[in-house]
This record gives sequence, structure tokens and C-alpha cells, in this order.
Amino acid sequence: MKKILRACCFSLPLLTVSFCTPSSPGAKDKGHTGELPSKNIQMITKNIAVLELFTSQGCSSCPPADRLVGTYTKQENVIVLSFHVDYWDRLGWKDPFSSKEYTKRQYNYASPLNASVYTPQLVINGQTEMIGSDANKISSVLHKIFSEQPDAVLAIQNVNPQNRKLDISFNATGYTGNSIVNIALVDKKTTTAIKAGENGGITLTNYNVVRNFKTINEVNAGNNVSEIDIPGKADLKNMSVVIFLQQKETNKISAAVQVNIL
Repeated sequence: MKKILRACCFSLPLLTVSFCTPSSPGAKDKGHTGELPSKNIQMITKNIAVLELFTSQGCSSCPPADRLVGTYTKQENVIVLSFHVDYWDRLGWKDPFSSKEYTKRQYNYASPLNASVYTPQLVINGQTEMIGSDANKISSVLHKIFSEQPDAVLAIQNVNPQNRKLDISFNATGYTGNSIVNIALVDKKTTTAIKAGENGGITLTNYNVVRNFKTINEVNAGNNVSEIDIPGKADLKNMSVVIFLQQKETNKISAAVQVNIL
């Protein structure tokens, strides 16, 4: 892992992108009830690209990346996950979507990818990292992914929200050995008026914001069932669930699927 740079924001004119770095790995200060009808979901067989954006409402370099990944939420074979980290919370604005667990996920990628930790940082399919506003590099990586055949396929068969939990049944085929299952509940679109910090005075829109995240250490070939807690005050009409397989040794994401809850 490269040395973490001192906290700052700066631009890279040649790339027309910018990013911010945290001060240290340990940086701090940094409802639904009732039962609804279940849903049957069709299988997706194309190779899927999962874009994990590590971002923060407290970082002035992040809004361009937030907007860029937002354009990919409309693309059928791309799944966006916006993980809001917490190490910028100490600079005057506490991101309401930030979590130390999402910061930990970002740091867990750093050493395998031989990368620094910064915002906005984008990791694609667990294998390639880049500045989240670097449109040309993102396009190049996606082109390569889409030219390949998927290692595995996921199909969500049923989602059923009840008693503040989402019950999920899904099917996994193809290569599932030595893989974990990640489940994310996301708000498809959020708008926040920022009142302080580097982005104070502006209104930010974020896309596919991760509200809850769960990892299961193994997956069965064939049918699987799981559940995940629904965050308080959640608007289920604005939420979707993402499930993706990730290989334990390489972090490669081999299959993914996203569906709306309602």
C-alpha cells in the first residue's frame, strides 16, 4: 500500500479530474413495517461491471464523480454503489450517509490494488481503481469487461420487505467456489442541501447510495436465501437491492444483479 498523503484537495489539469486524500487510515470525526407483495425477477446473463465509488459530501472534489457515476445508473450492464466514507466528517459537515464500515472497505482494497486511499476513488469489479471522475479510463475498463464472458450468473427470484427486514431468495450458477456474497441496500437517488464544510452552500445529488451492507462468507450453487435490515425512515419506492459475488482471494467480482424493492 502506498503512503497516505496529507489531507488536501488538488486538481490534475491534464486529466481534468481531481481527488482528495485522507490524513490517516484511522481518521475519525471523520421504516418500514408490515408485509408487502413479493416480486419475481428475471435473470441477467450479460457480463456486469460493478462500480464502487468511495465518496463524501464533505469533499469538494467528489461532486463531478458523483455526477459521472450517476449517468451509469441508466446503463443495463453497470451497477453503481456509492460508499460514503467517514474521514471527511471532521471538516465541518457530517455526511448523513457516511460509515466507518465503508471506509474500512476502501482501505481493504488499497493494498491488493497497490493504491493510495483518496476521494473520489472508483474501484471496478474489485480489480481496477481510478479517480472517480476520470471518464476516459472508466470507459476503457468497461469496454474490456463487456468484451468478456461472465464467470457466474446471479438471478434474484424474490424480494419481500416485512418487519423492517428484506427477505431475499436468489440463484447462483457458474463458478461460485471460494466466493462471498455481498448484499447492499441503496437509495437510488438522494438530494442533500450542504450547510457547512468544503461543499457548504450547494445542493448535492448522489446516486445508488449504500444504506446498508452485508457480507455472507459462502454461497451455494443453486438456490440461496438471506435477509438484510431495512434502514429506518427508508423510502422503499426509492430503494433497490444489489447482490454480487466476490472471490475471496482476488476480490474479483464475478457476478452481480440489481432490482428495485417495489
